[in-house]
Amino acid sequence: MNSDKSAQWAQKESEQLLSQVYKLALLSIIYENQQVGGIHGYAIGQALYDESEGGLSGSNATYYAILRRMEKDSLLNSEIVESTSGPSRKHYFLTTLGENALNDLWKKWKYYYSLLNDLIKK
Repeated sequence: MNSDKSAQWAQKESEQLLSQVYKLALLSIIYENQQVGGIHGYAIGQALYDESEGGLSGSNATYYAILRRMEKDSLLNSEIVESTSGPSRKHYFLTTLGENALNDLWKKWKYYYSLLNDLIKK
C-alpha cells in the first residue's frame, strides 16, 4: 500500500515536471526554426517526438494549449502561412521576450540540475 501511494505521488509530480519540460522544449524548437519561416503546431509536436526519440510524446492538444498560453503571454507571435500542398497553417515565432525567456529558463534548468546532481547521491 505504501509503495502504491509513493508511486501515485511520483506520477503526479512527474506530470507537473513534464509540463514544464514541454514549455522549454517548445520554445527551443520554435527558436531553432525561426530562420526558416517559423514552424507550425503539428510540426512542433513531430519535432519534439523525433528529437527526443519518443521520450516527449504528448498530445497535440497539450502542445496547442501551451502555444496559446505562450502567445497570450507575448512569448510568441504567429502568422498564417499559405501552403501549396494543403491547408494554410499557423506558424510560430519567438518574440524578443520569448528568446529572453528561453535563455533565462534554460539557465535556471541547468542551475537546478547541477544542484540536484550534487545533492542526490542515488
